[in-house]
Amino acid sequence: MRSFSKWPLRSTEGRARKWPDGLVTARVGLSTTNMPAVVALLLPNSSGAQDIAAQIGDVRPSGLGMFLADPNIVPARLARQIARGSEWVCNFPSVGQHEQEFRRYLAEVDLDHAREMRVLSGLGEAGLSIIATVSAERDVAEALSVRPAALLVVPPVPEFRNGSVGLERRIALERAVAAQADGLPLIGLRARNEAQHGLAASLLPPVEISR
Repeated sequence: MRSFSKWPLRSTEGRARKWPDGLVTARVGLSTTNMPAVVALLLPNSSGAQDIAAQIGDVRPSGLGMFLADPNIVPARLARQIARGSEWVCNFPSVGQHEQEFRRYLAEVDLDHAREMRVLSGLGEAGLSIIATVSAERDVAEALSVRPAALLVVPPVPEFRNGSVGLERRIALERAVAAQADGLPLIGLRARNEAQHGLAASLLPPVEISR
């Protein structure tokens, strides 16, 4: 049996854009009572993006979230695999979520946010609709350069030191990103009972799906 996590996407009422109904990712693998799901997703407990795309089979999600800094990815091949059942793809989880010191180490070996953006750009050029994840203001310009349909704003891992990131801090980051985003729609992390505060859509906590 294959298991994945689905992060439902809740669109803002009145927005004309049609978004995927969610992002299917590798299985989170840990209870959110032990570690926030958005942090647990970064753990190396799943196969690479191309393996996940091959395994997804009859799940056929409208959107996929994938770790795209993997040096083994062949963008053209991955695009064909995704297009068999999905139209949308996002670099989620993202190396941009890591703390800055660790990101510097990753940049030295070309496993950083810039690599993700190059892969994401290739997937967009292949005809897929793309969403770019950003966790810091400094990543916005590079994310915009790949012409995504939206930016997914995910607080960096250090923000989760107390187990969760308060709504006010999430909104502050979203507004800082929006100030540089040239009007591009934003998607933010929300609990099911939280207001969207100007977002185009909200990414909700994941549920497990199995096939």
